[in-house]
Amino acid sequence: MIRILLADDHTLVREGLRRILEEHADLRVVAEAGTGDEVLGAVAAAPVDVLVLDITMPGPGVFDLLKRLGEDYPSVRTVVLTMHREDQYAVRVLRAGAAGYLSKERSPEFLVEAIRKAHRGEVFISPSLADTLAAQVVGLGRRPTHQLLSDRELDVLVRLAKGQSVKAIAAELSLDRKTVSTYHSRIRRKLHLRSGAELIRYALEQGLAE
Repeated sequence: MIRILLADDHTLVREGLRRILEEHADLRVVAEAGTGDEVLGAVAAAPVDVLVLDITMPGPGVFDLLKRLGEDYPSVRTVVLTMHREDQYAVRVLRAGAAGYLSKERSPEFLVEAIRKAHRGEVFISPSLADTLAAQVVGLGRRPTHQLLSDRELDVLVRLAKGQSVKAIAAELSLDRKTVSTYHSRIRRKLHLRSGAELIRYALEQGLAE
């Protein structure tokens, strides 16, 4: 039996995923979480084999979560499930320790396969993502400018694009407001954007905001 933790800040999404997964005899949803902090609480409270994680939730970001899980709960395997295009975050989250990356637009069979592969200690990526990554490796794929950003900068960019204030981002990431403002300025400089409005427009055009 594969024990699964569902983490998504939308209750209806979690309910839909639970129904899909529990149609399979070897899969069992043992806990749910709606924030990054709830994820950490859930894995501490009961044994979990595979975490199905939305990439943008309140609280600690995906990269912080993967780092902390890798340090404190290395047996928990994480499959990232997101509305973002598969080429937006895949390399970053896989490098950070995820065992799979999957778009919510994929069929349920892909998610089931990803969970089973993760539990076996393997890594799952979809065939289309594999083609995209291969093209980038040989220099045929065009990499967007935001690939120049650090993981933290990308996290801040996505939160800004979702309409969060500097104050709110600072609180969720346990950072000083001045630090978040510095990230904001650094992001604009790296992306050659002149204003906060241009920054948000860029993020929306690149599909970085769900």
